[in-house]
Amino acid sequence: MSLQTEPDPTVENRAVFRLALYIGWFVLVSALLLTINTWMIYSLALGVAKIFANVPGISILSQLLIFIGPMVLLYLEWFAWDVIYSQFHARQLRRRKSRSTE
Repeated sequence: MSLQTEPDPTVENRAVFRLALYIGWFVLVSALLLTINTWMIYSLALGVAKIFANVPGISILSQLLIFIGPMVLLYLEWFAWDVIYSQFHARQLRRRKSRSTE
């Protein structure tokens, strides 16, 4: 027979607050990265369009690059962040484990 206790409302409120802060941080960083990526891709697309002005369909390709490029870069940036953070976190866990076994 298991006894179920009521969850502590202060713990739940703190968890919800931390989740809201995390989501807000994620949205703000993503918006900043998208802005920077858009500036970079737009400059690149303008340069490519000027260099290859005589190529048919270059305006369509540059518009496609401007639309998709920032989102692809944002995905790659978050993926790189995840890989770097995971490696750092795994290293920290190994250090703690080695210190606790000594």
